[in-house]
Amino acid sequence: MAEDRSRKPTAAVPLGGAGPPSPSPSASQTRPIQTRDPRTAVAVPVRYRYESFIDFVDSQSMNISRSGMFLLAKEVLPVSTLIDFELSLADGFPLLRGKGEVARTSSDPRGMGIRFRELDDPSRKLIDRILHINIQEGKQPTVSLDFQDQPSAGSALAGLKGATRISPGIKFSGRDLSVQINPGTAGYFTNNPLLNIRLGGFVLPCQDDVPLGTVYSVDIGDVNGTPLWSGKGKVVAKHEMRLGIRLTDIPKDVLTRLQSEVAKVAPSNK
Repeated sequence: MAEDRSRKPTAAVPLGGAGPPSPSPSASQTRPIQTRDPRTAVAVPVRYRYESFIDFVDSQSMNISRSGMFLLAKEVLPVSTLIDFELSLADGFPLLRGKGEVARTSSDPRGMGIRFRELDDPSRKLIDRILHINIQEGKQPTVSLDFQDQPSAGSALAGLKGATRISPGIKFSGRDLSVQINPGTAGYFTNNPLLNIRLGGFVLPCQDDVPLGTVYSVDIGDVNGTPLWSGKGKVVAKHEMRLGIRLTDIPKDVLTRLQSEVAKVAPSNK
């Protein structure tokens, strides 16, 4: 008989000053959620406890995005496992709760990348507040927070979602960077919640090991090849062969125009 994971304690190990995970409730207490395959609709409970809100902020808040979060764990659940999670204080006060799916696992650091499937309103508001503060304080995630659904073969956005292939329209030449805003590169400007075109930057694949602080001469043009902006961009983040580049001294009206051009070609808007 197949093992019933919903009746066993989760393998997740909480961060910071949190204690051991709470025992899982019985199968009668778990709630099925809508998935592509109804045969895997039972969600595994995952519970994390933090001694204080400061413990939560110090250990977890940098590794949360609007699409998911990374949780440290001594033992990880298989990819595609559905979970019913709750992150709360030791007294039971809830911080984040909802439903998710294990999108990937990691051995260094040991843990799981969780893609959000459902969040309650207080959780969404807290995440928005966390991201706002992280941006103000310049905090960067310590792991990749790309939890978007993987694209189908041939998708124009395959370059940013889990791959390091550089889409046509991106060209590195020494410390010169040329970027064309087209359907294949639009995701580079929008997918990262901490560094996107609204915040004056983008994240794109790069095959070279580029040090933080490196400054590029950046040329950005539209899908027709019309120049939109030329200036400097600084590498402010790097992870898994991707560079986070923040544009420097870019006028607000030009930034607004770049946002508009990205919106025009984004596949989701077609």
